[in-house]
Amino acid sequence: MANIYILGDSMNSKIAERNSNFEFLRIIAMFMIVLLHSVYFGVQFKFHGGGTFNEFFSIFIGAFCGGVGNYLFVFISAWFLCEEPVSLKRVLKIWKQVLFYSIIIGVFFFIKKIPTIGFYDRDLYDSVGFFNAAKPIGKIDLIRSFLPVLMGNNWFATCYIVFYLFVPILNNLTSVLERKRHFYLIALMTILGTLVSFVPGQGMLHPSNLYYFITAYFIAGYIKKYDPPIFNSPARNIVIGFLICVFCGLWNCALNYFSESYKAVDFFKEWLLLGNINKFPILLTSVFIFCGFVKMKPFSNRIINLIASTTFGVYLIHVNGLLKIFIWHKILLCDSFADSPAYPLYLLASSLIVFIACSLIDLFIRQPLTVFVGYIRNCLSRRFCHAE
Repeated sequence: MANIYILGDSMNSKIAERNSNFEFLRIIAMFMIVLLHSVYFGVQFKFHGGGTFNEFFSIFIGAFCGGVGNYLFVFISAWFLCEEPVSLKRVLKIWKQVLFYSIIIGVFFFIKKIPTIGFYDRDLYDSVGFFNAAKPIGKIDLIRSFLPVLMGNNWFATCYIVFYLFVPILNNLTSVLERKRHFYLIALMTILGTLVSFVPGQGMLHPSNLYYFITAYFIAGYIKKYDPPIFNSPARNIVIGFLICVFCGLWNCALNYFSESYKAVDFFKEWLLLGNINKFPILLTSVFIFCGFVKMKPFSNRIINLIASTTFGVYLIHVNGLLKIFIWHKILLCDSFADSPAYPLYLLASSLIVFIACSLIDLFIRQPLTVFVGYIRNCLSRRFCHAE
């Protein structure tokens, strides 16, 4: 039976046994997400249609990094979940990891009274910038830190946990679907999802994200079950995925460029911009990249697998509602490099620094604590059993 690992597990003896194809892809996906956030939370408010190279560079990577990165995580999860039993214990494990970082960061900011952007202050940040909007968090933000899933502080984590609860039903459904009906279901959900993406307001935080998670699940299950020959070549899959990424980036750059001169383009820009998971090209490129790694010759590398086990921790730390803007402005000062010729290099370097720092925090703090708590729990359990 395959070892189910979804968003990065704690240290355990099975790390070395994992297929590093998927683990390496998980690392790439997470770095893409961090890179997107370096733009979205770091420098986006500095650009106002000036048409500079730095602005177009930000638009280019923003066109695919986030959406593709998120889809790849869902595809990896779905690949293992679609034919395996699902337990409530796994859901609780994910929830506890979300809760751990949310409480630690929330309490730290509250006690230290560190000025930052609260959960409700994103619009204020967009209008006046970090240093004018930052202030110590209040009791409401602290309470939200103790209810991260219920309050939807992290859209991906909340959506993923809800998606996970649906997996047993989805597994039962796919087990009775014949191939033609399975394909029809994927086609129908993809077409409807694409049409919905043209409705104004269907952004990254919209509840319909669950719909796209389920669509990705059905696609991953179909590929695993029927192995379509179109995806047989790993090199071709990755090249096609890469080319679609380039197309998405150039498309968004063109839309932003022409929207400055043509009102019609500006009017439809919100509907036509790519990047979110509700856009078909983002789904398509994710499918090809994912299949490229699926079709590679399997290998196992303990270092890759160890780093991959921290990726969910990287995500939870750097997108925490109190920390995500603080990191890029107060620590890395990204906005001060927005007009610099070295901006693209700085963006890549700062994203790598955030990835490494968050990975080390998860590897040397949360994971050992998880192992220690588990050890204490087992000792107490054995002691009570002997006492009886």
